[in-house]
Amino acid sequence: MAKAAGIDGWIQQLKAKYNYALNIELPVLSAWRTVTPINTPLWTLERNPYFWYVDTDGNQLPYIDKIQLSLAENLEVANLRGIAGEYDEMGRHMDVAKLPIFLENKDKGNYKVVLDPGFDAAAVAMHTNQSYEADPEIRKWLTNVDFRRAVSMGIDRDQINEAFFLGMGTPSSLMSEDTSPENAGPEWRTKWSTLDIKQANDLLDKIGLTKKDPQGMRLRTDNGQPLRFVVTTVAAAFIPYAQIMEMVSQHWKKIGVQLDVKDTERTLSLKQVANNEQQFYVWGGGNADIFMWPRHDMPAEPNEPFSGTLYATWYASNGTAGKKPEDPELLKAYDILRKGFGVETAERNKLGQELKKIIVDQQWVIGTVGFTPTLRVISNKLSNVPNRYVWLTRNRTPGADLPPTYYFKS
Repeated sequence: MAKAAGIDGWIQQLKAKYNYALNIELPVLSAWRTVTPINTPLWTLERNPYFWYVDTDGNQLPYIDKIQLSLAENLEVANLRGIAGEYDEMGRHMDVAKLPIFLENKDKGNYKVVLDPGFDAAAVAMHTNQSYEADPEIRKWLTNVDFRRAVSMGIDRDQINEAFFLGMGTPSSLMSEDTSPENAGPEWRTKWSTLDIKQANDLLDKIGLTKKDPQGMRLRTDNGQPLRFVVTTVAAAFIPYAQIMEMVSQHWKKIGVQLDVKDTERTLSLKQVANNEQQFYVWGGGNADIFMWPRHDMPAEPNEPFSGTLYATWYASNGTAGKKPEDPELLKAYDILRKGFGVETAERNKLGQELKKIIVDQQWVIGTVGFTPTLRVISNKLSNVPNRYVWLTRNRTPGADLPPTYYFKS
């Protein structure tokens, strides 16, 4: 049956069968059901007669009969559609740096523009693969804490904030927001996360990266060739990651570190992560609840293990798969993370602060700019849409505000 469907095997076929976005025959209890699958240019969903929500008058939700999501081949196309008023609501992937253009066109496009607050400490973070093995010289530096601290101090976060977030973000480490019970104090916001070219160069010299080429770029210690790192950025998703990393690449030239940017389709990049091939990987980080969502702060979950595929697998499997890390600080972090799941709130908050201190000090994930607003466009035809909500991974925004209750004005 799998072969007839053009699928590799029965397991893959089973997964395809229970994927509501792909299988139009799959019964669901959600508000809408797929009628045109997601792997087409126009993903179409229609209201589901088996949805179990009703409003206070007993009317079955959702109010909206049909939803269509159109494929945009890149961020620029998605934003141009938003500027032209082609979306009823859109927040993901809208470029906050284009805010003036959105505002200029909102009357023509018949929409309003809102800025929703974000509570992640890093809208853009560089995940260093702690379990990388393909090149021993590269691994040597990725797993060196002073190297990670040095390259973090080589980033001009203020320039990134101004250029890509109109100055509305906060240059930051991965420390949780100030009001979070996991926040360990204001000094941790900037620890190892403030531009300091001299200290960065001194650290790199101290750990043995002293030889340079005529252009001042540091050389490998094993063969004298140029030392080059690759950062994987996800193409056409959320934020112009590649352009931001090109800016970081320019910053790092002042500390003699070569960074090559490799913009990659998201599914392919995740396959590379699964194969432990990434060196640096760019995504978000600094989630507010470390015990609920640790995957973007440390290698703790096999799903998106950007900072250490083998180690995340080892931790999540309780040592039955993957590879045990040698780093004592990572092992300590794992102990705290596991302990936090079984204690009461006050003790868990203290453990959260200690864990966040380790995460910031070790720089397994290098934060750049966080607490950035999300630009959202809302059609003036659409009602019952909140003018403000918080973008959090665990909220699955905008799902938390119940889109089945949205409706169009007559």
